[in-house]
Amino acid sequence: MAVSARDKKALLVLIEQAQLVYLLSRLPKKQVLDDEGDVKKLADGLAGMRAAAKDVSSATKERASAVAWDELDKTADTPDLAWRKAKRLAPTVLRELVPLLEGEPEAAFFLRPEATARKAPARSGRASPRRGRAGRST
Repeated sequence: MAVSARDKKALLVLIEQAQLVYLLSRLPKKQVLDDEGDVKKLADGLAGMRAAAKDVSSATKERASAVAWDELDKTADTPDLAWRKAKRLAPTVLRELVPLLEGEPEAAFFLRPEATARKAPARSGRASPRRGRAGRST
């Protein structure tokens, strides 16, 4: 299903802002929160995401239901809360919205964060079987 021209414009702005927020959230928390300039960039990026999200249609929001749209709509009161929102929202926004713009020229330059890996369950005490060259059990 194609995205309307209005949604495309809003999504491009939202993804642009989310990329800036995501990159800041990849730095150490103390480094970002101890620098007034970085705190301002983080707050401005979240505000830009919030403003762009208001222009996204409800149909597109339903397609990207993993994005916490209601949380994105709220303003962070403190730098620490802004940090936590950035860590939680920016990667999800990028993972969910970038595929909606596949095929657009701008999409070639979008960040694509990996999904968070879950911890593997603890292994039992048994040793794993040896594998041959072809990856088959010997």
